[in-house]
Amino acid sequence: MNYGSEARERADRYVFDIIPESAGPRKATMRGSVISSVRHPGSQTFLAKEHAMGIVLAPMRGLRASLGSDRITQYDAPVGCLIINPAGVDSSLAWSETRKNLVVAIPPDTLSELALQEFDLAKVELQPPAFGTVDRTALGIAQRISVELTGKATPNELYLDSLVTLFSTHLLRTYASHMKQPQPPRGGLSTKSARRIEEYLREHFTEKVHVAELAAVAGISPNHFIVRFAMTFGMPPHRYLINLRLDFAEKLLVESEIPIAEVAYVAGFSDQSHLATTMKRYRGRTPTGLRFER
Repeated sequence: MNYGSEARERADRYVFDIIPESAGPRKATMRGSVISSVRHPGSQTFLAKEHAMGIVLAPMRGLRASLGSDRITQYDAPVGCLIINPAGVDSSLAWSETRKNLVVAIPPDTLSELALQEFDLAKVELQPPAFGTVDRTALGIAQRISVELTGKATPNELYLDSLVTLFSTHLLRTYASHMKQPQPPRGGLSTKSARRIEEYLREHFTEKVHVAELAAVAGISPNHFIVRFAMTFGMPPHRYLINLRLDFAEKLLVESEIPIAEVAYVAGFSDQSHLATTMKRYRGRTPTGLRFER
């Protein structure tokens, strides 16, 4: 699979199927998906496959909702009201007037990996706030995302991805409960499992790779995989993947005349800006500078 098919995979995320395209502009990033949604009166019922969050951008009255049970709660939702629907929890919602909100969807693997990087925790559970709860921090981030999605210019994926990461970090700090490590593994990956993982990543490093996929390749539980991977390779899977992409990009920049934008594309980055920012952060140089050093 090349980057183009990866982009299509991200565009096919489940939340995009739930919310009709006519509702408003949307964008998939490496860490999640965002939609600036305006919907006429209606209802929906679904089982979340990703963590799905809705932030109310215009006040609504008489919302009828359920989350994880058959109990229906009716409430008014002011601007800034945050609704969290954790992955694997079914919900229903009915509204009698136009509903304007910003939706953020985050894959469980992505949130778990961020929790490991930022909080040294490999397993997290989101605790939804009571219906009607206003979160000003979440609102501020949501408004910035909405402005980017609805502006005249093409939305910048890297900027949106940074906002999704900021939003995810806020979720972990504010709404993660029972944040606990699984039983510590006795050691890292076995030699055989580590070799399988290396071979798999070297074959698929330009694609979107999920932790659950890697755990299956290694033959261990996803809850233990990230910790064992880090013990074996000295870094979490996401960082290892970035290193492989940067190594490949640097090789192309030094050994070929391929345009930098094309190098970014084939190495698995969203665009030239994403490559430049990532290379500067992790390698302390830029693609242009590296090419001129040849």
